[in-house]
Amino acid sequence: MTERILVAEVGLDSRMAGSEAVYTYRATPGVRVGEAYMVPLGPRQTVGYVLSVKEIFDLELGFPVESLKGLGAKVGNLSLPEATVGLVFETAKQTLSPVPICLSLATPPGIKDRLVKEWRLTGVVGEDLTTAQAEVMQNLAVKPMIERRGTEVPRGLASTLKALRTRGLIEPVASVQMVAARADAGETYQLTADAGAVDAYILKHAKKRPAQVVTLMRLQGSEGVAFHKDEIKAIGQVSDATLKSLVKEGLLVEPEAGAKAVRVPPVPNEHQQTAIDSIVGAIKEERHEQFLLYGVTGSGKTEVFLRSAEEALGLGKQVLYLVPEIALTAQVVAQLRDRFGDRVALLHSNLSPRERMENWLRVASGEAPVVLGPRSALFAPLGNLGLIVIDEEHEASYKQENAPRYHTKQLAVFLGGQFKCPVVMGSATPSVESFYAAGRGEMTLLRLPVRAASAQLPQVFIEDLKEGYKDKSAGVFSPRLRKGIEETLERGEQVILFLNRRAFAPFVVCRDCGKRYECPHCAVALALHRKAAKLRCHHCDFQMPAPEVCDVCEGERVKAFGIGAERVEEVVRAEFEGANVARLDRDIARKKGALEDTIARFRTGELNVLVGTQMVAKGLDFPDVTLVGVIAADISLSIPDFRASERTFQLLSQVAGRAGRGERAGQVVIQTLSPEHPAVVMAQAHDYEFFYASLIQEREEAVYPPFCRLVNVVFMGPDMREVYELSAVAGQKLKTALRDAQILGPVDCPLSKRSNLYRRHVLIKLKPNEDVLPISKALDGLKVGGCRVTMDVDPYNLV
Repeated sequence: MTERILVAEVGLDSRMAGSEAVYTYRATPGVRVGEAYMVPLGPRQTVGYVLSVKEIFDLELGFPVESLKGLGAKVGNLSLPEATVGLVFETAKQTLSPVPICLSLATPPGIKDRLVKEWRLTGVVGEDLTTAQAEVMQNLAVKPMIERRGTEVPRGLASTLKALRTRGLIEPVASVQMVAARADAGETYQLTADAGAVDAYILKHAKKRPAQVVTLMRLQGSEGVAFHKDEIKAIGQVSDATLKSLVKEGLLVEPEAGAKAVRVPPVPNEHQQTAIDSIVGAIKEERHEQFLLYGVTGSGKTEVFLRSAEEALGLGKQVLYLVPEIALTAQVVAQLRDRFGDRVALLHSNLSPRERMENWLRVASGEAPVVLGPRSALFAPLGNLGLIVIDEEHEASYKQENAPRYHTKQLAVFLGGQFKCPVVMGSATPSVESFYAAGRGEMTLLRLPVRAASAQLPQVFIEDLKEGYKDKSAGVFSPRLRKGIEETLERGEQVILFLNRRAFAPFVVCRDCGKRYECPHCAVALALHRKAAKLRCHHCDFQMPAPEVCDVCEGERVKAFGIGAERVEEVVRAEFEGANVARLDRDIARKKGALEDTIARFRTGELNVLVGTQMVAKGLDFPDVTLVGVIAADISLSIPDFRASERTFQLLSQVAGRAGRGERAGQVVIQTLSPEHPAVVMAQAHDYEFFYASLIQEREEAVYPPFCRLVNVVFMGPDMREVYELSAVAGQKLKTALRDAQILGPVDCPLSKRSNLYRRHVLIKLKPNEDVLPISKALDGLKVGGCRVTMDVDPYNLV
């Protein structure tokens, strides 16, 4: 005879139980989606989250109903809002990833050692109880019994508790125990109000205490705002010892008790007010509307975000404020804390597990209705959202490059739809997809065309490098850039030279026999690092001594070709009198303390020329920098990716923003072999919209986003033949299943071999917003052997 039973599908964290860890347990009436339970998993117990609850016939189980285990103790303060569970499922759907892998994004860290179980009464003492059972019931009537993880419960007591629970007289409720209150003495600090003392310390200790100096630099502009010590460590990326030394010096101080002075927010200008009114209208009407806040740097986008957030909080709603990188956003944290106090919670993986856990619990309980963080903060336990902000929406870091490969913006729009709240994306150089959506009315475009009075756009010059090659006068620096460096140094000002290529030279060739030195593990040339006298692969880090004689023909004309940041540094040192130069790239940054040392010494003026890769393009302000030179703008243009032009324009705009950030006007010199390229010409004119107009036409003709939806299916493995065969079979399956899609490949990836893995891919072009599930279905049952297959939906990087 069949019976109907109530079951719960429970997801476990994939980091503990594997990528397919969704199990069925017997549920009791009242179990809800999102609730956390201690569930049995083999001989142990672990935390699981209810993904669905349903009533089924016992025959549907596929195994005897007696084998069905029940849910354990409910973990009261770890439950996920139903909207967060919905977001987990949407992430799995959008990225074609298993649900448990996506669930791990939403579960808090560090709970294992903090779980406690509380036994509580649910019934009354009856006459048919044993003496031991009655005694336990009487004790529980006075106060709950707490069972801590790792402590042994006597066998007799354990069996008594089990018997009482079976009869429904008691129940266990688990919870995560907080360690200590956040506001304990010594836990919270703020930057001293004595700006002179901070500047003096930076000037005096740049060389000996670079970590402390960079932490102070990152906190400048946040005076009067309190940070938890873990937040300071995350923002400065420093240790406890560094923080303690700043406290000892009196540069980090404990916040004064009592109400702090209220800062009067700036009065919005007419363009800001129009934007605020539009967003606030959507908040009040609970309207799911997407806004693109497009405004030049310094136009006051942050104030629009803050005023809108204030309105959402006033209505009892929560706010999610997303930023690209937490280490560069102390000022954003400060502005939010200054306006909203300790109601702001910072969520980021750089925080200690304890601080992340406690901030997570503060958000879940409603104590902190404002959540600030990078893309992972999207999965915070928010149950009553009124506004989502995505600052610098064009940034690549909003796309996760490892599984699950989600795009923050798409999931934020889904989340906004669940809560019927607006999603506001802001940028001075919006992504092509966002600006196109705004042009079609899918997003509401809000413009901030007026720059703050104190900010000046730098003057930008384009230098055509072809002229130097024609008359054989080509060097690292064009005449204009050379003269600019000389004059800047004579005035006692600073120079940043940008080149998005590490090493001394990108490849080495024997001029006698033509041998090109390549990585044995990757399909790329080895770069010459002259100081280390090594050839190095920038993908797998293979290294070998730099050859003086060719190992094929024994010729002595083994030469380096091209320019890298190390060579630029060497030329500056040799050719400019009075230049104190340093380099900042990944090779330097991997040495302990080198990044902080370089930044600190440049800030104090000990260094007056900084040569760097993308690391120097954003982040800290250097008020004495009045000249920025872009050595070769063509490097990013030549990457085999349809986004190359867009990235180049954004990068050049960002680099140009490094010049003239103080009181003096700045200059930018862009050296290029493509002086007519729209990305270069429009970066010179600071004209995003003209650049967009030319680029959107190219995208339409070539049918690339936003005119299609891309899915990149990559096949990789150690056996080249196996990878080729697998990609061919998969390609045919996809072409058969997706008749209306445009399918390119299979072909070798632009980087066809990496770390001894051969790589091929199939690029699928679907209609915009088309469902990607048929791709996953088409590849179901594909025998991959020793290979691996990844599906990147809406890829940001095709290399």
